[in-house]
Amino acid sequence: MNSSNKYWPLSDRANQILKTSGSDNSGENTYTYNEKGYRGDSIKEDIDLITIGCSHTEGIGVNDNETWSYYTAQKLRLKHMNMGFTGRSNDYIARSTNLAIQNYSPKIIAVMYTYISRRELTTKFGQQPYAANAWGYMEDYPEDHKALTQLSTPENNRNNWYKNHALITSLCKANNVKLVWNGTFADEGDFYLPEENRYDGEYRIKHGEHATAEQNRKYSDGLVGYLIDNSYI
Repeated sequence: MNSSNKYWPLSDRANQILKTSGSDNSGENTYTYNEKGYRGDSIKEDIDLITIGCSHTEGIGVNDNETWSYYTAQKLRLKHMNMGFTGRSNDYIARSTNLAIQNYSPKIIAVMYTYISRRELTTKFGQQPYAANAWGYMEDYPEDHKALTQLSTPENNRNNWYKNHALITSLCKANNVKLVWNGTFADEGDFYLPEENRYDGEYRIKHGEHATAEQNRKYSDGLVGYLIDNSYI
């Protein structure tokens, strides 16, 4: 893969089949990425379901056919694209929701929000992710990491989540796209998350770990039931 951007943009993994991705260096799983660098079906087909999130959505640590996105699409017989991207933030999720609606006209968008302390920074290398522990771009540019860390107060983190959720909700409503979202990783302390269109199910993963294929399948079973019961399909 050739790129002037050493921080591995989506374009570098477009049309690639890889044995490692994100934090998974085991070589035991297959990661197949479509023309845009996402897991899921080719954009040459009509995409009905788009899932958006961080590594928990992308499915780090499991094969292509073992993500909750894949299981859900298969059970509902929908073409899907998995816009999960390891280490990314709720800023990324909101931006990707806009891109998904404008470019692919999905019927359903399923969001799995990530940790509310994460951010996205515009740099000369494109959008770069911020987390409390510096890695990638933030490790190489500690002043940027320090500046964002200073902004990462509980109040600012919560306000940022509300901003992104309001944007995602309004985008979906304005374009007649049905939204379902999971707040498992955003639910911190006494932080109030609304309940409309929310489905968390039994997705309970320890911090620092990723779901197994079986955990993804069980979550998908519940999600499919929620979608059917609430007339998404």
